[in-house]
Amino acid sequence: MTHQPTKRFNTYAEGLDLEFLRAYCMEHGERRTFLRGETLEEAGHLAQWVAYVERGCFKYMVHNDKEGKDYCTGFAFEGEFVADYPNCLSGKPSEATIMAGRLCKVSA
Repeated sequence: MTHQPTKRFNTYAEGLDLEFLRAYCMEHGERRTFLRGETLEEAGHLAQWVAYVERGCFKYMVHNDKEGKDYCTGFAFEGEFVADYPNCLSGKPSEATIMAGRLCKVSA
């Protein structure tokens, strides 16, 4: 049986050259470690982080008040960036809780 290369889950970044941002995060960013369940961003709090995921994965959780349920709306994996981009750039509260799915290391 031959091994087939895995396809990337988050295809939005295909064709984008984000090497400058990755290099900036790695050279000038703060290295942080998150344990499973710890949050990078908390819904309702000021969004402030853009991080490069060196190890681990994060999930984006959004609460539906009408249904009283939490929904997973996305993921960020190793080699990708994690952030609530629109709200971080505009200085608004995060609309999602961004939570470590396992032990994670980031440069932010």
